Amino acid sequence: CENQMYPPEEYPTRKAYLKFKKVNTKEPYCRFGTVPDADNPTDCADPPEGDNTALSKYHVEVLSECICSSGTHCANIVTYSSVGSVGVTIFVRMALGTLLEYFGPVNVQVGLLCFGAGWVALSGAIWSEWSFILIRTMIGCVGATFVTNQFWCSLLFAPSVVGTANATAAGWGNLGGGVTQIFIVWCVIAPFESIGMNIDSAWRWAMMVPSVMFLICAVALKLFCWDTPTAKTYLTVKDRALWDYVEVLKDYRIVIMIFQYSAC
Repeated sequence: CENQMYPPEEYPTRKAYLKFKKVNTKEPYCRFGTVPDADNPTDCADPPEGDNTALSKYHVEVLSECICSSGTHCANIVTYSSVGSVGVTIFVRMALGTLLEYFGPVNVQVGLLCFGAGWVALSGAIWSEWSFILIRTMIGCVGATFVTNQFWCSLLFAPSVVGTANATAAGWGNLGGGVTQIFIVWCVIAPFESIGMNIDSAWRWAMMVPSVMFLICAVALKLFCWDTPTAKTYLTVKDRALWDYVEVLKDYRIVIMIFQYSAC
């Protein structure tokens, strides 16, 4: 975080501080405005003449615990990790087509969940910038579970309802991504803090909860789920090759769907 690398008491004129406003109250770090202007500030403006409040022009107390706004070193690290996460998700989603047809949806989904569980658990031990980028990138592989869900729905449901099934699964999946942000903070981190842990320890231990949930889901899938309504294992031709992707792309409708999906 910017305020961890550059304590505001020692570096009060960092641009990230000068442009900071508290989200809920819009209270600025610079009590009396900035100079020369708000877009490119170099310092906080001095108190106006006649001001007898004796308040510092720097409102340090208003800063959040972690300043990670655009242009900071922290923001750059987050950007690199985001690029890695999205990049690996795209790669795994493309590779998953062959894997699904070779191993079946249950085995692939179980593999992804177990792989993700390990990296999610390890995220609680992040110790450096590069470890954060690496771990977040590897967790991005789990984003490919979406592909398994869509493939699996197509096997499990009849053509008359498969569209509804796919849409429902995808919708709940996207909703889950948002709910998780609230769940982790209020239902996982907060209880750890309530038993006396500091915030740094609380969020690290909290990452064990989704990791365990991943493993529980993986075990349940392997024990109780079938690849198709009539067969436990999805049987397919085993001689798959990368050239299959070229064959698929010969269908112009597939290309249209690629661009349509990328616009979501």
